[in-house]
Amino acid sequence: MPDSELFELICENRSMSRKLEDYEGQKSTSISTAKRLAEFLGDQMVKDKGLSCRFIISRKPEGSPVTERAIPLAIFQTEDSVKKHYLRRWLKDASMSTFDIREILDWQYYIERLNSCIQKIITIPAALQG
Repeated sequence: MPDSELFELICENRSMSRKLEDYEGQKSTSISTAKRLAEFLGDQMVKDKGLSCRFIISRKPEGSPVTERAIPLAIFQTEDSVKKHYLRRWLKDASMSTFDIREILDWQYYIERLNSCIQKIITIPAALQG
């Protein structure tokens, strides 16, 4: 499967209703994504409200909360040197040599999300019907 198809299937898309600066002190995947977008695209790109944050959840840094493992999808569409620099930094792995999205994704996180969706759609309604 091409990367572009995988991104479409697995990425999350959230809109920020306020400006990034209005979320000071709060934590969320959208806030982490917006801050990381600002790091490599510049502060001007994230200053307005209504910012669309498209991201994936990485498995590194291991043990970190999901909010700290949100990686902006845009990083995978930049030149290799920029992508490698920021992925090493955000994943806290200076020795990282494989930058394939399939190696970066937190597959367990996505399996749990899928299970949760299946449970909401099928299992819970079936149990309620008796």
